[in-house]
Amino acid sequence: MSRSKPVTLDGKTPLICVPLIGKTNEEILKQALAAEESEAQIIEWRVDHYKHADDQQAVLDALSHIRTTLKSKELLFTFRTIEEGGERPFTLTQYKELCLAAADSGLIDWIDIELEKAEFLGRGFIQEIKKAQVKLILSNHDFEKTPEDAVLILKIGVMNQFGADVGKLAMMPKQVQDVLRLMGIITKARGFNQLPLAIMSMGELGKISRVSGALTGSVFTFASLQGASAPGQIPIERMTNYLQEFRSEE
Repeated sequence: MSRSKPVTLDGKTPLICVPLIGKTNEEILKQALAAEESEAQIIEWRVDHYKHADDQQAVLDALSHIRTTLKSKELLFTFRTIEEGGERPFTLTQYKELCLAAADSGLIDWIDIELEKAEFLGRGFIQEIKKAQVKLILSNHDFEKTPEDAVLILKIGVMNQFGADVGKLAMMPKQVQDVLRLMGIITKARGFNQLPLAIMSMGELGKISRVSGALTGSVFTFASLQGASAPGQIPIERMTNYLQEFRSEE
């Protein structure tokens, strides 16, 4: 598990997460070295970018090397499916087995499970993940639109019921109003539960949502290291300055 002091979700400044998106072991480890030297607190391995993602042992071997490289960071394991913006098709069984193997490996601090996959695979699957003592992000991505507030609140409620440590919503805005609605959703959700949330409005239009976490209450933000894993990500050097500027002192 992590060699560093565990990160805390203090609600004042969002934690910065950067993705490793290399296709080969060499690319991934090169990015991991850069990530270790960066200002990010959490490093996300986007396993769907890895060319051997369908070989579970190769994934675990690579994970071990990443963990060794990241001496002072927390490690987030994410296989993003095609349906939610990922790089390769994966069956539900492959997804389940890979996520369980990663959780049981003792090499990760966090795991991202897509809400839709959690609903398909059921509470037993989520309980197995949580039994491995990793922190759980339940996520939902929509690359076409930003659903109505009632739909978003319902998704957050389900994430909370499943026992997520953090709920993540990444939505594509069609207009400025969509960005503003999503930035206000955390305050609205507080009327129903206290689940820590990471929210981001994607694309150029939504960039403001990635730096305003101190105002909106978003506990994570995703920045780019050597390439973006989602539209609108800001390079980490600039992100660090933005977050410092807007940091809540209360």
